[in-house]
This record gives sequence, C-alpha cells and structure tokens, in this order.
Amino acid sequence: MPLLDALSLPPTVAAQLWRGDHLVRAPMAGVPTGWDALDAQLPGKGWPSQCLTEVLQPQAGTLEWRLTGKALQQCPPHKPVIALGPPLPPHASGLAQSGLAPGQLVWIHGSRPQDQLWALEQLLRANAAAALLAWLPQVQPEQIRRLQISAQQFEGLVFVFRPESSRHQASAAPLRLLVRSSQPWSLQLELLKRRGPVYEGTLELPAVPPSLQAVLPARLWPGTVPQPATLPSTTSTRAILLPDHDSDLGRPAAPTPPPRRQRAPQSSLQH
Repeated sequence: MPLLDALSLPPTVAAQLWRGDHLVRAPMAGVPTGWDALDAQLPGKGWPSQCLTEVLQPQAGTLEWRLTGKALQQCPPHKPVIALGPPLPPHASGLAQSGLAPGQLVWIHGSRPQDQLWALEQLLRANAAAALLAWLPQVQPEQIRRLQISAQQFEGLVFVFRPESSRHQASAAPLRLLVRSSQPWSLQLELLKRRGPVYEGTLELPAVPPSLQAVLPARLWPGTVPQPATLPSTTSTRAILLPDHDSDLGRPAAPTPPPRRQRAPQSSLQH
C-alpha cells in the first residue's frame, strides 16, 4: 500500500493530521555560563531553565560557586538566589566580590534529607526565586524524576549537587555534568548528559577568583607559559608575590647581610 502524502489529502483531513514532530520544541535561550566553550556545547547556549542541571563533583563545597557564579550575576535583583542545604555556610563577602549581592542570597538549612526535598519541591512550584542551588547527596532516581517534573514550571535556574559516585545512577535531569578542580585555577568539566548528541572529551575552563585576578602573577594564569623572572632596575618597585605550589621560583632573594666589622686586636701591654 503506497504511503499517503499530507499534501495529497483533502485540506480538511490534512488540518486534522497529527505529526510526531509537533512534540519537538526548540531549546529555550539559556543563561550564559561565562565560558564560550561551554555555551557552545549546551543546547540553549547557556544554563537551561525549566529543568534540572545536575552537577557531580568529588567533594562538596569546593567548586559550586565558581561554576555558577558568573550566571548568578545575571539573575534579576528583585528575586532571591536560594541555597538549600550547602555543606558550608555561604561566605557573603566572597560572593559579593563575585557580583552577588549579600541581600539577594537566602540560605536554608535542613537537617533531614526529606525536609530538603520537600522545601525544594515547594520552591519550584512557587516559582519565587531567580535560582535554586540544592545539595542533595542522598537523593534517589525516583525523587530526581519528581523534581524534574516540578522544575518544568520553574522559570529560573535549578542546580542539584551530588557526589561523583552517583554518575552511574539513572537520572531524569536533562543536563548532567561532572566537574573537578584542575591546576592552575581551572575547572575540568565532562558533559555526561545533554539534549543532543553525546559529547566525548573534557572542557578546560579557566576560573580565577575575581579577588585574585588583580594580584595573581601572569605566569599562574590558565593557559600561560611560565617566563623567567627579571629583576627590576630600581629598588622602588613594589610587588605582591604568591607562593608557588611546587617550587620556590619567583620568591624574592634574601637580602645580603652587611659585612661584619673586625675588632682591633687588643694590646698585650699591661697598664
């Protein structure tokens, strides 16, 4: 039996024809991550909204703010940024240097995992925050699925942080990534899951903290090649040096002590 073309059908019948591609939606424009290399690999050219972004890492409390800080700077100021269950208290002064106003940050501490899940689900349904950051080390796959359903009505960013050991568990989060610390001052990122083709390889993202950009020597910036140190021609130059991790190169030489004055020999005559 030959296949029927929609163009050959009567207009009244073709108008009622349902196509499977009607379910395909173009990805919404995401919030820029701050790295062009990462934006190029995400479907919406940035962190997606109306879905969960699951971040896995070897140790909690070390890389979350460096990864999300550039996107949080772009959040509307009239809505809060909520941190739910962080392993360490957020440092307001450090976040302010990254561009996040301390008054915009709301910290919610919950002692029981079920309380954190309940609070996150209520926040997603209320749609009352610009971004949600939740630390859920014990969350189960069926709970992730339920949170993803609630996140489809949330207009802001949602980050769920879990340990690296969860990478082999099933997850309904449309975007999953693994982030590690890389030297010097970089983040090494793997895209474990995204909407679209599988990405093989890793991304090296420079992530120098803003408070160190003004004082960090150029040889320690990501992607730079160490250059031999040169001594200034005058002694009035003032420099700020940071200690190296593996060597003493770049440290100022110890000042040469003045020559010791020799004492005159005592006379052997007795008075």
